Amino acid sequence: MADPQSFQVPPGMVAMTTYGQIQQETANDLMAMRSLMEKQGLGNIQWAMVPGGLVEKARNDACRQALRAGAGWLCFIDGDMTFAPDSLTRLLQYSFAENPAADVVGAWCPLRGEMALPTIDTGTGTWESHYPNSGPMEVMRTGGAFLVIKRHVLERMPDPWFRMRVPARPVDAMGEVDNFARIKFDGQNPFRDLDGAPWERLETCAMQDPAANGQWVPAEVGEDSGFCDRAKRMGFRLFVQTDVSCGHVDKKILTWADHKKAMDSMKQQQRWCVGVRA
Repeated sequence: MADPQSFQVPPGMVAMTTYGQIQQETANDLMAMRSLMEKQGLGNIQWAMVPGGLVEKARNDACRQALRAGAGWLCFIDGDMTFAPDSLTRLLQYSFAENPAADVVGAWCPLRGEMALPTIDTGTGTWESHYPNSGPMEVMRTGGAFLVIKRHVLERMPDPWFRMRVPARPVDAMGEVDNFARIKFDGQNPFRDLDGAPWERLETCAMQDPAANGQWVPAEVGEDSGFCDRAKRMGFRLFVQTDVSCGHVDKKILTWADHKKAMDSMKQQQRWCVGVRA
């Protein structure tokens, strides 16, 4: 368990954004975490429920509230997560003592669904399979389910911080940059004709992308990934501390198909017990 006496943390804010409902498991863990942190002497934290029908607006309202309150950091906790009582203390310890260069730090958080992939993207452009207790990982993007953001990030990034991003076709993006460069540099794109031909190689990749040939379905990026993309573009460093892991409250609709699947599985195990492999 992290010892808050061993490192200094500025005043902060914990914000749980909600459209009006918090899961019982989350509320229970939140009360246990706050109780532990106050016993540890971490009393300079504001705890807020930030309502909003739109998750983007609720997150942005929380950022504005944290800045007005003078918070040195903001921690988002989604209303359907589970976590250990010392989770935030350990993230703060990593952020302010072990790796002060970290601008944004998240916990290991899984998506809903059977695969329960963690919201960790180290540069592949997709969520990747990583297990808890693998240490801190520098990432390109992560989710906002349990996320600590330092104040200077919110101060330097323009409001709104969180918003969905609808990407353009790569070939269109390349064309726009090429045109903008020629406008600003007397008709020449200074990125062309460099050693190793990086622009030309990237342009070829864009032309070969299926989107360039009419096979285009925009892959919208969520508000938390959109925040990470803009933060990375401004040079901020993002990490996931996998030694701090959360759970995600999920729900499932049960039907007769689930009953049949369970009965078939039971009959199969009975056959295996008597040596029948089929």
